Amino acid sequence: MFRLQVKSHFDSAHFIRDYKGKCSRMHGHRWDIEVCLQGKGLDAGNMLIDFSIVKKMVKEYIEERLDHYVLNEQLGEPNLTAEFIAKWIFDELEGSFKGAVRLIRVCVWENPDCCVKYSPDMKSINEDK
Repeated sequence: MFRLQVKSHFDSAHFIRDYKGKCSRMHGHRWDIEVCLQGKGLDAGNMLIDFSIVKKMVKEYIEERLDHYVLNEQLGEPNLTAEFIAKWIFDELEGSFKGAVRLIRVCVWENPDCCVKYSPDMKSINEDK
């Protein structure tokens, strides 16, 4: 089994309505994203999938839908959290990978010290700590 991970980032603003703290006010982050793929077989070039293909796909997706937006407005969610973003990205990207390669986890870093990992499979969350 092979695992491939690609990192990207975007800048945007958000707020958490009805939150008791400063995050209830609009504020911005440089969100760091990690996308983790898994598969068994390698292609003719001995790759699970070319890093450049995954990086381009994730970068284009993020720039079009998330970069430099107020995420609450863009995603239609009043309580926009890192947890919400991780699951939303996973759900949006899940069908993008074909064949034996599948998306297993998305990790969203709100800042260098805090992240959320989302996977529909608990095993995929706990591995690669």
